[in-house]
Amino acid sequence: MSIDTLGETRLKILTAAESLFAEHGLNGVSLRQITAKAGVNLAAVNYHYYDKERLCQEMITHRIRVINTTRVGELSQAEARSAGTLVPLDEIIEIMARPLFLAGDNPTAYNNASRRLLGRVFTEPLPFTTEILTMELQPAMTRFGQAIRRHAPGLSPQDFIWRFSFVVGAMHHAMATLHDMKDRTNGVCSNDDPAGALRNFTTFAVRVFQR
Repeated sequence: MSIDTLGETRLKILTAAESLFAEHGLNGVSLRQITAKAGVNLAAVNYHYYDKERLCQEMITHRIRVINTTRVGELSQAEARSAGTLVPLDEIIEIMARPLFLAGDNPTAYNNASRRLLGRVFTEPLPFTTEILTMELQPAMTRFGQAIRRHAPGLSPQDFIWRFSFVVGAMHHAMATLHDMKDRTNGVCSNDDPAGALRNFTTFAVRVFQR
C-alpha cells in the first residue's frame, strides 16, 4: 500500500514521524513529539501502530520496498533493451543510486526527509532495523552486485566484494549528509544537491571497479 493511499490520520502520523526521525534520529524522538507535529492525539498513534518501533518499521519498510521495486525494475528494463550485451556500467550505477538520491516536492512521496532518514538508518542501524535491512535491502544489492560484477571479471571475488561494499557505503553516507554539505565543505558544495551528488557518485563508483 502506498503512503498516499493511507487514511488521513495515519498519513499525518507517518509524515510527521519521518520528518522528526530524519532530523533527530530514531532514538531522539518521542511519540508525544510526533503527535504534536501531526496534530493528532496519542491514542491515534497507539491505535494504528502500538508503539514508536512499529511505526518506524512500517515507514522504513515501505520506503525501501518502493525504492527497490523502482531500481530493480529499471535494471531489468535496461537489460532487456541491451539484447544480450552488457548494460553500461555507469547506467547500472546510476539506476542503483537515482531512486535513493532524487526526491520530489510532494511531502507524502519520497522527499528530502525520506532520503535523510534512510541515510540515518543505513549508517546508524538499530537492533530493530537490522532485520529490515537484511530482508529488504540485500536482495536488491545482490542483483546490482551481479550486474556490476560482469564489468569487473578481472577482480578477485574478495576484491570485488570489498569494492562493492565501499561503493554501497559511500552511497548511503551521501544520503545521510546531503542536507548539510555546505557546512561540511565550508561552502564549496550546496545543501540538498541530489543531482550533483548522483553525477559525482556515478563517476566515483565507475572508477572503483576499473583496475
